[in-house]
Amino acid sequence: MFLKILIFAIVAAVIYRLFGGKLPFIDKKSTQKEEHEFGQIEATSECAHCGTYMTEEDAIIYHRKAYCSQKCLDAVKKS
Repeated sequence: MFLKILIFAIVAAVIYRLFGGKLPFIDKKSTQKEEHEFGQIEATSECAHCGTYMTEEDAIIYHRKAYCSQKCLDAVKKS
């Protein structure tokens, strides 16, 4: 009986760690964007071709790299 409880506790601990120490549906906390005097701060990415910074919303993702425009993406595809 003790062995079954021990195995159950180990399995429960492993599952708990897989979720990063948070229990789903219980530790649900919404993360808010940081407030700044100019409004909310948005995450930015650097273009892999020209180095221009743009918001992650505006970025074009190709092969896990961010590009600022179709022109930069086409230049990378041609080379």
